[in-house]
Amino acid sequence: MRNRKNLNGGDEATDINISPLIDMVFILLIFFIVTTVFVEESGLAANTPDPTSNPENNEDKELVSFLVRRNGQVIYKEKDVGVGGVSGIVAPAMRQDEHPITVNVEPQARMALVVAVIDACESGGAPQVTMKAVSE
Repeated sequence: MRNRKNLNGGDEATDINISPLIDMVFILLIFFIVTTVFVEESGLAANTPDPTSNPENNEDKELVSFLVRRNGQVIYKEKDVGVGGVSGIVAPAMRQDEHPITVNVEPQARMALVVAVIDACESGGAPQVTMKAVSE
């Protein structure tokens, strides 16, 4: 909104009316909101332990527990087994009897590694894998 000189040398105030632009943008916004299709993506199912269950009742079954560390290690009974060793540990345990499988995850561990460990447990024959966050 400043004064500009006309070609003839006179001063003329120029003004741009943006009301139609605002109306058009509002109509486009409504159009895109109405026509948008919201896709509901399925996420990763996480089985967490039931806080009301008593773990002392399951003492007769050996717990197969893995620890996924933030540095990329997969620990089983104080040994680094890696993702490749997980299914080799789970498969014999599932042949004997269905043992509960737990994947303990340290804070800030890579989720891709956790998913790979859960997949390895399932490929080893585990019907259900429980994931649990642990403190350091």
